[in-house]
Amino acid sequence: MKKLLFLDACIRGEDSRTRQLCETYLETYLEKNPDTQVTSVSLINQDLAPLTYERIKIRDAFIEAGDFSDPMFDFAKQIKEADIVVVGTPYYDFSFASILKVYVENIVVSGLTFESTETGLSGLCNGEKLVYITTAGGGMTNKNYGYEYMDGLAKYMLGFKETECFKAEMLDVVGFDADAIMEEARAQIRASFE
Repeated sequence: MKKLLFLDACIRGEDSRTRQLCETYLETYLEKNPDTQVTSVSLINQDLAPLTYERIKIRDAFIEAGDFSDPMFDFAKQIKEADIVVVGTPYYDFSFASILKVYVENIVVSGLTFESTETGLSGLCNGEKLVYITTAGGGMTNKNYGYEYMDGLAKYMLGFKETECFKAEMLDVVGFDADAIMEEARAQIRASFE
């Protein structure tokens, strides 16, 4: 049974257009892969905290001991076991919602999700694919640094085999049909499964 992890960084909750596109992806994925185990994690509802010097010292002591049993490693263990990861986040300031960066700080763990070798970093995750879904009120002007960051992290640090991005932009710009833009993004998501 495949494991799909949905990382929900959609700050606007049910009003989020990004979440709507994520739901389209998840529904279509499950139609094609009904035996998939889905775990949804709403990042804004988690006890996520940025790394501080004190937390780094504690974490490093656990890592040095090879002990990943502390709850601070739960998110890292969860992403390590996922086959498919779907990240939903709004497009903020050329990137993504800050809670996603805090999440990343908590999953990048030496000896658990990646290792350093003589030839560089090597991912230890089981991931086949990371799917990045985002929406923007304005234009992204080919500067989707959030996706580029997650693409690099997934492929070159965590060991995912591929990434894919779906986006809808210009949703709040006068003269653009937001409903049509969203429907086009939904159609692209559905077509990716054909």
